[in-house]
Amino acid sequence: MATFIMLPDGTTGTNEWHKSDVGETEEALVQSDDGASSYIYEQASAYQEITFTMADPSVAEEDIDFNEDVTVTPYMHADYTFVGFGADSGAPHTYTYLKIQLTGTDIFLGAFSRTLTTEDGSYPAYSGGTGTDMAIFTPWTYAGLQNCQVKLENTSRPARFHPIRVTYVYIEVDYTPAVSADNATFFGANF
Repeated sequence: MATFIMLPDGTTGTNEWHKSDVGETEEALVQSDDGASSYIYEQASAYQEITFTMADPSVAEEDIDFNEDVTVTPYMHADYTFVGFGADSGAPHTYTYLKIQLTGTDIFLGAFSRTLTTEDGSYPAYSGGTGTDMAIFTPWTYAGLQNCQVKLENTSRPARFHPIRVTYVYIEVDYTPAVSADNATFFGANF
């Protein structure tokens, strides 16, 4: 198996999240795991969403064997630091939920709700659903990969002054490399 990642190249639809740097675009703020200054956040409301469009795959269509399973998984690196009731106990607080969903044209997959815990700036990775199909009984195609989007939605209200922060959004694609005609002839002639 081989792997490549796809990063955001824009946003689409409803965009209700805030930016850590107003001079940057949302997609630029979530292309690395640098949570110190580069992130998007939501701090006051529940059910706020943002949907990222993704750049085209970095691997050419002819280099992916679509006769084998292609597995696509969305990821986010998120953090929610809540220092409030019970903070003196030293135990992490499990408080807020964030949905992550792989979506897009002709892509019909469910959203996965993830519980964010106090990690104090460590931004752990949370995955969405892993799918070998882009819809029921519809295996992944190159056009499907090109149409991938990642939707995030917070589903609980963050505590005042304690935002949910997302620093990295990407899609990981696991695939079997296609065998070139040259290699097939070589192996067929010699084995």
